[in-house]
Amino acid sequence: MRYGMGSGWAGIAVCGLLWAIGAISGADLAMADDAAAVKPLPLETLTALDRKTIAKGAPVYIRIFKESSELEVWMARDNGRYLHVKTFPICTWSGSLGPKEKLGDLMAPEGFYSLGPDSLKPDSKFHLALNVGYPNALDRALGRTGNFIMVHGKCASVGCFAMTDDLMEEIYAFAREAFDAGVETIPVHIFPFRMTPLAMTSHAGHAAYASWAPLKEAFDDFAVTRQPPRIGACGKRYVVNPLAKLDGPADACPAVIGKLRAPISPKSAKKLAVANVPLVADGIKTRNGDGSAAWGAASMLGFSQSVSPAVAPAAKTVSPAIGDHGSMTPFLNR
Repeated sequence: MRYGMGSGWAGIAVCGLLWAIGAISGADLAMADDAAAVKPLPLETLTALDRKTIAKGAPVYIRIFKESSELEVWMARDNGRYLHVKTFPICTWSGSLGPKEKLGDLMAPEGFYSLGPDSLKPDSKFHLALNVGYPNALDRALGRTGNFIMVHGKCASVGCFAMTDDLMEEIYAFAREAFDAGVETIPVHIFPFRMTPLAMTSHAGHAAYASWAPLKEAFDDFAVTRQPPRIGACGKRYVVNPLAKLDGPADACPAVIGKLRAPISPKSAKKLAVANVPLVADGIKTRNGDGSAAWGAASMLGFSQSVSPAVAPAAKTVSPAIGDHGSMTPFLNR
């Protein structure tokens, strides 16, 4: 089941608060972004794809982990099993662990989202952006509000996942090439942390713990299938890899749902393990190691791509009334 992207304009919504003013003309900025939007994947990445026997433009699966500030790109081999291609450091994200609930709460979402071709924002004022599609159908059924949640550049965010510009260009290229090759959707699954038994135990007292059950299930299913989990919803909850047909998040769940997944064989798992060593991109992270820092100091680094977390500027106060800061679409034509 594909979840649709949020629609409508609820206040001024823009992930990044900062944009270039004066130093670069609008025309020059547009030209620079146009060039960035068509950059090919780096040679190192193309070489890794060849070594992993993954075709250029193959289906992509993106996983985001808040606590470790990491974004993973996985891609499918011809047999439909996915290999870990590259891990990117997330320069900054806002809020804390737990799902986004409402416009203006300064939280980045957790849950199951997806990109489509119209999710690519080459004219973003934050040096390319991918709209993850918050709120999805379940979010809307739960009354969650907000919109325009992005993965974008400029290392500045209130509600989104902000990369440094060079890394954003590569992530954007993965998505663009997949869509150019005919891929219809790219799953984007956002986790609070890598959901190992030890990590779950260490976060057992967290207020959002109950909301993490389907994320944990999806994390575990992917580990044994190496295929992105299929996500449905009923009874106002996620259902991972359902066997039964589900009508929608606001409808009652069937009496029996079941689970349909295809675990890989032990022999295939060993082969995948050999090929599954990913590239790791160089870059900065401005969040604390536990991912729980207040959003202000980490989110307001502006355009810096070399600021060390140790010298991050003091937090700036921003009114929550500004909202998610996902796009500022009416003004920036994102």
